[in-house]
Amino acid sequence: MLVTGKANLSMSIEIYYFSGTGNSLFAAKEIAGKINGKLVSIPSVNEEAHVRTEADSVGIVFPVYYATNDSGVPLIIRRFIQKLENLNSKYIFAVATCGSMPGMTIENVAKLVKSRGGELAAGFTVKMNNETLSQEKQDKALAHQKEKLDTICKYVLSRKRGRLETRSIMRKIALAPLLYLAIKPAFSRRYRKLSGSPHLPFSELIPVADKSFQVNPKCSGCGICAQVCPVSNIELVDGRPVWQHHCETCLACYSWCPQAAIGGEIVSYNARYHHPTVKLSDMLRAKQ
Repeated sequence: MLVTGKANLSMSIEIYYFSGTGNSLFAAKEIAGKINGKLVSIPSVNEEAHVRTEADSVGIVFPVYYATNDSGVPLIIRRFIQKLENLNSKYIFAVATCGSMPGMTIENVAKLVKSRGGELAAGFTVKMNNETLSQEKQDKALAHQKEKLDTICKYVLSRKRGRLETRSIMRKIALAPLLYLAIKPAFSRRYRKLSGSPHLPFSELIPVADKSFQVNPKCSGCGICAQVCPVSNIELVDGRPVWQHHCETCLACYSWCPQAAIGGEIVSYNARYHHPTVKLSDMLRAKQ
């Protein structure tokens, strides 16, 4: 069902998205269907030096990564925004899907958009699951997700401005000691260990943390991990995946492996999960 609003529906809308587990793909598809937007996979324009859109409105949908230790904005999203051109007259909105606290992710996206000459008119967060639920809990979670996405669509169609769902000043002050004295150092230590690179800044530890992926004997050499990887970070060598150290740690390879053959310390705290309404074929098309 198309959500109606005050906006002129003849105006063009493009929704750029990135997804590893399918959560953000689900959100992007829901939004596109409700506001008559054109879906564009960010991995499909990953090799472009510049991204110039003639659409009147631009949406960016993505998952939150490392909100307590870094910007919360995935590396691929940072690179994508830094390629955007012709933003000064557009209505730009962002939707961040998250399993827990989104931190200052939306605020940081706003800064990136501003650096490209645009303005983030609105930014939203949508709580999503990152583990498999019972059917009853899954149905309830989907209903909440769709309700929030419906609210977002109405806001966007009306071209309202000013809503940025980010951490309040009081919450920033309250959490600062915990973040800087405990959480951030612990995260950094973990990723230095995963990557085997003790002296790199955190953002440079992420791409090489794939050194800790492992493959068990159940691997059939099907190559789905390489196909689903949004940044072509996996090559098959003698029928086994080998990571190339420009990883997004989106865990798409881990989540979508049909044999559950991928593991390692990098996923020691992650359940094997993908969105219940998203199929592997959807993820493979997203890369094209």
